[in-house]
Amino acid sequence: MEALVWTGSRLEAVDDLEVRAPLDGEVTVRVEAAGLCHSDLKPVDGDIAQTVPVVLGHEAAGVVVDRGPGVDLPIGQKVVLSVLRNCGHCTACRAGRPTLCPGTTGTPPTVFTRHGAPVAQFVRVGAFARHTVVGQQQVIPIPDGIPNTVAALLGCAVITGFGAVWERARLRAGESALVIGAGGIGLNAVQAATVAGASRVVVCDTNPRKEAIARRLGATDFHVVGSAGDVAATAASVAPAGFDAVIECVGRADLLAASVGALAWGGRAVMVGLPPADTTITFGMRQLFQDKALLGCRMGSVDPHTFIPDLARRYLAGEIVIDPLVTTVVPLAGAEDLVARLRSGDLDRGVFDLAGQTVGSGR
Repeated sequence: MEALVWTGSRLEAVDDLEVRAPLDGEVTVRVEAAGLCHSDLKPVDGDIAQTVPVVLGHEAAGVVVDRGPGVDLPIGQKVVLSVLRNCGHCTACRAGRPTLCPGTTGTPPTVFTRHGAPVAQFVRVGAFARHTVVGQQQVIPIPDGIPNTVAALLGCAVITGFGAVWERARLRAGESALVIGAGGIGLNAVQAATVAGASRVVVCDTNPRKEAIARRLGATDFHVVGSAGDVAATAASVAPAGFDAVIECVGRADLLAASVGALAWGGRAVMVGLPPADTTITFGMRQLFQDKALLGCRMGSVDPHTFIPDLARRYLAGEIVIDPLVTTVVPLAGAEDLVARLRSGDLDRGVFDLAGQTVGSGR
């Protein structure tokens, strides 16, 4: 079958990948669309240790086409994929907090082979393949009326951006927000802050092209910055008393330190960007003294089985928009160009079309 494989030296579109049948508690999903996230490039850049060859991709939507024993999902069900293969019975899972489940850090044996040799499955998903096998807890049913390209983004960019603002920062109406980094997740954080009733939503990014889409999603201010010092100076200028919430979506230590420095009393800085594993941060401890907080955030810190259906409902009701985030849609064979565009800042979200139906520009 068709897939995109990182060999350790190049991204290769292949047509001879094989996937095994689902076992107990597993489902086979025919992937229809998969978004290209910066996290998918972390193994390519060496920021995540990863066995190769590997099928990358983790932000996707598709259809259930097979199921193992113990699974009650119907064949033909449209689903969004999640990286969270949680155990379902630990204290965190019983409390509805699957991002805290220790089981989600495990790496089960891969489901893929090629020429008889194993091919790894990135973050237990491997979405850049026409079919993948995942645990039943990794699929979230959604309505058929949501376009595949939109549904794919629900699995990472949307849930993470909205969760960071609504669940982790717990932004309230009338509070102010600063979003650092206007990529796919950052732009969703902008919209989440707007929907939450933020009095001001300030965005900082190195790319002036991002201003139009940021303002369309509710940004009240947009500032082009070139360094963490620029972020700090901008924050001090536009909000001398600080921000109630700062969402850092890049994954750089200097920007996270600037986030802490930009907090108002009682403010919350949320780390969303994924830095290299050995990254350390230094800031003055007393900066947190006035009830300020520095918070980690994994996949929005939410339960995808409740949060994604709510986002889907809001999308269908017109309460949130996702379509404008899709910059372009290409087949897997267009991976080299899509990756180059992501690195250059030319994309908000690029999406792979694995169904062969919607190839072209998203907007």
